Amino acid sequence: MHTFNFSNNSTDTCTHTNTCYHCGESNEIILDFTAFMRWYNGDGLIQEIWPNLTGDGRELIMTGIHPECWNRMFAQDVTE
Repeated sequence: MHTFNFSNNSTDTCTHTNTCYHCGESNEIILDFTAFMRWYNGDGLIQEIWPNLTGDGRELIMTGIHPECWNRMFAQDVTE
């Protein structure tokens, strides 16, 4: 679930809240409002809009999945 809070004191930022699909924890991320609207409206790829974010950070925005949860969900079985 994604929610957006545009009532921050600054018109330059918005708070993006979503829930991790794996563990159910909520995440809150404060983002640049203009960049967020570009992404939300499909005006560019997330890695182009936020090139300074890691893949983990972008995944958190898109799905809410924490890096630790991602690793648990997609762990490689290294036994042979």
